[in-house]
Amino acid sequence: MDFFWIGLLFWLLMGFSVFFLMLGLMKNRRIHFVFSALLFLPVAYYFRGAENAWKFMMFYPLIPILLAIFFVKKR
Repeated sequence: MDFFWIGLLFWLLMGFSVFFLMLGLMKNRRIHFVFSALLFLPVAYYFRGAENAWKFMMFYPLIPILLAIFFVKKR
C-alpha cells in the first residue's frame, strides 16, 4: 500500500486553514483570516472539479475573507 503525499498535503492545508480561522476569530486580526483563505485555495481549486455536493467546498475561502471584512472593520 502506497502513501499518498498529496492527501497528507491537503489534510495539512485544511488543518492549518481551520487553525488560522480559529486564531483569527480569537484575536480579531485580519492577517489570520487571509492566511486561512490562502492556505485553503489549492484544496478549493481541486474540489472545483467535483460533480457532486463537494463542489461547494470551493466557496470556503470566501468565509474567512468575509469575516476579515466584517469583524475587523468594527475597530
